[in-house]
Amino acid sequence: MILVDTSVWVDFLNSAQSAAGDELERLIRVGAPLAVTGLIVAEVLQGLRREISPVTGILGRWRVLEPRGLATYEAAAAIFREARRRGITLTTVDAVIAALALDYGAALFTLDRDFWRLKFTGLLLHGAA
Repeated sequence: MILVDTSVWVDFLNSAQSAAGDELERLIRVGAPLAVTGLIVAEVLQGLRREISPVTGILGRWRVLEPRGLATYEAAAAIFREARRRGITLTTVDAVIAALALDYGAALFTLDRDFWRLKFTGLLLHGAA
């Protein structure tokens, strides 16, 4: 399963062609198992300057990964604290997204380099070398 982050959806929905947008289009075309989270949906929709219904329709096609109770938030806090200890600045939202990807064994497809610094968590990144 591939959890598609906000940065990739924004790239995909932008009218200009890009490598990430092209890769997401390819994944959709081949029927890859894609997923989003409620936080990612909220981030994408809040940044829109156009009608949200078509975008909601696109995002609604994919599995929504939900927190598995308090354990997901405890894991997110642990990721945040360890990142801080290592000198990595992380937002709470990014810590929760990382925890969700780990909970579900999903590879995260993102353009956000902050996630690339979270190798210590075992987070898998789609397309990362």
